[in-house]
Parts: sequence; structure tokens; C-alpha cells
Amino acid sequence: MKNYRFVGKTSKETFLIKGINVFNEHWIHEGSCATVTNPQNGKSYVFSKYISGGVEFVAGKDASGYWLFFVEV
Repeated sequence: MKNYRFVGKTSKETFLIKGINVFNEHWIHEGSCATVTNPQNGKSYVFSKYISGGVEFVAGKDASGYWLFFVEV
């Protein structure tokens, strides 16, 4: 089982991972999902895995409409 680190959340169309604004890039679905936990509230989610601008990440929206982002550790 892979582990993921929470790197942040946003309600805007800007979010940097490793210096790349992933919203400016085309997201390619890796064909799999990951179970992740938001450390801010302890809720677990099953989100899709993506590659964007050469950066791999897991992302999805929570019930409040915020994008949550995670990277593999």
C-alpha cells in the first residue's frame, strides 16, 4: 500500500506542486485511484491519480468544493 502526503487545498484555479501550477496543465488520469486522508478533518477519500506537467499527484474535491492534493511519499 502506498502512502500519500497532503500538500494542500484550494478553491481557486491555482495550485503549485513542485513549482508547477497543475491547473495550467492537462491532467492525465493514471487509471487508478488512491485512498487518502485529509489531516485537517480526518476524513478519508478515494481520489484519482494524475500526471500533470510531469508531476504525479492524487486530487479530488471535498464536500465543500475544495480541491485536495496529495503526493506519494
